[in-house]
Amino acid sequence: MTVRAAGWVWLVAGAVYIICETVAAQPYPDYSYARDYISALGVPRVSPSASLMNAGAFVLHGVLFATAGVLLTRSVRQRGRAWIAFAALTVTNGVGNVLVGLFHAGASPLHGFGALLAIIGGNAAMILAGRLFRDVGVARWLCVAGRIAGVVGIASFGALLAIADQNTGVEGAVERGSVYTIIAWDVAVGLVLLSRRRSPHSV
Repeated sequence: MTVRAAGWVWLVAGAVYIICETVAAQPYPDYSYARDYISALGVPRVSPSASLMNAGAFVLHGVLFATAGVLLTRSVRQRGRAWIAFAALTVTNGVGNVLVGLFHAGASPLHGFGALLAIIGGNAAMILAGRLFRDVGVARWLCVAGRIAGVVGIASFGALLAIADQNTGVEGAVERGSVYTIIAWDVAVGLVLLSRRRSPHSV
């Protein structure tokens, strides 16, 4: 049951993010997914739906992501350091997302620090999950896909840092390459965990 609970939490986390970002982007004046940063949707002075974005897409998503990671780790009967590291990375993502939601862009250095924790923590957790998730009955294809997506996410974040001050007009698209990997993984892992066969290594 703990594995299924983790699956539900990750699935809800992904859905919450998708819904909140989609709704928040609608009333934002001339918002561009390619040009504008995700965090712009959480800035109260310019985004009509900043509260929704900060509370839902950032804080709630982060809390759910971390909760699912801890739940899944607790489901493994014989968990070693790698599983503990995985749980720690999901919590790192959660803490980062909470900071992003509480301290909007331009208001505090904690916003950028939170984004770093959320993006690196989430994508690194996906890479590590690619080695661990076979223990809980996750198909090999998803383990491989998760590792690839995690690498792509971290590479996209590196690319974002490289172009951050160049006003290229594609900063939003590059940033989404580091964030949407996590959201897609939320949904995919949630669905797979809910439909998986019971593993002897988990409860």
